[in-house]
Amino acid sequence: MAYRLKLKTTLALEVRRIALEQIEIARAALARSNDRAAAVHDARRSLKRLRAMLRLVRPALGETWFKQSNRQLASLGQRLSLSRDLDVMVVTLSKLENGAGGLPKPVADRLRGAVARSRSKADGAATPGSDRGLGRALQRAQTLFAGERLRGLALGHVAAGLEQSYRKARRTFRAAYEAGSDEAFHSWRKATQAHWRHMQLLGRGWPESIGARAAEAKELSRLLGEDHDLSVLISFAQGSGGSGLARADRDALTSACLQGQRQIRAVARLHGERLFADRPSHLTKRILRYWKAAEQLSTLVPPPDGDAQSPPPPAARTPGGGRVARVSARAAAGKRAARRRSRQAPAADETP
Repeated sequence: MAYRLKLKTTLALEVRRIALEQIEIARAALARSNDRAAAVHDARRSLKRLRAMLRLVRPALGETWFKQSNRQLASLGQRLSLSRDLDVMVVTLSKLENGAGGLPKPVADRLRGAVARSRSKADGAATPGSDRGLGRALQRAQTLFAGERLRGLALGHVAAGLEQSYRKARRTFRAAYEAGSDEAFHSWRKATQAHWRHMQLLGRGWPESIGARAAEAKELSRLLGEDHDLSVLISFAQGSGGSGLARADRDALTSACLQGQRQIRAVARLHGERLFADRPSHLTKRILRYWKAAEQLSTLVPPPDGDAQSPPPPAARTPGGGRVARVSARAAAGKRAARRRSRQAPAADETP
């Protein structure tokens, strides 16, 4: 089912329903054996959705429980991060090679070889059945969204969680361009992703308006994700993964990555100015009004049948009635045409 909160339902039940669905999606993905990269991607996406929803209901959970739960979900995602990073590096190298002012092909080929060697080591070090173990850990994560924890959840808690998370996203936006570091931009990316997920969850409040915010946050998340992929590639080449590379190769890669980041960050800044233009309190109040109005609209029902105009009863069928009716209709039409001609004819004393 969709990653959306439903109207006219209990919020606690909705949050638990979505949480269990996302956990099951992640477990099913890790159980697949035909496409490891796609399975990791799907599982990580579900974990990010779970963490975003946890932030949305944070005021109802209490800080201690929220922090423990968030750490637990984050640790599950980290167990998949190395595999994901190595898969993405290959794609990032292709983008650098084919982009404007791109990486020379011989350098890109040597870097791909280094990534492949690291991939082989990672696969060899993986514990047999590690994905199954992660699936069991995901099943245990269902307790994070237990009914008793969410019993007191109200719309006010959701509004407070939205405002807190959105305020963090605005703050990390400013901090990213003040610091200019990869870590600062990565923090902004995570906060932006959380806001994107919150807009998805609350989208039924006004699909057109909130959906536009979700689309903008998604695009900004994509840009910041590409920025992060470039920083990961630099770290790989300059660390143990690129120990067999020549210095010239590492320098060429770093130069291409930094050029790509400058372009991405210039575009991301404009998206950020648009997405984070509202003050946190203003945005939250507006989204809350949307949701309350949508709930009231969803309770409206069509007018009673008695108020609707009943269709005229069908004419009685008589032998030959169809032919008689057609003759009568032609006669009536002829009379109407004659009356129109008489009204349109000029008077005797008028000049034609």
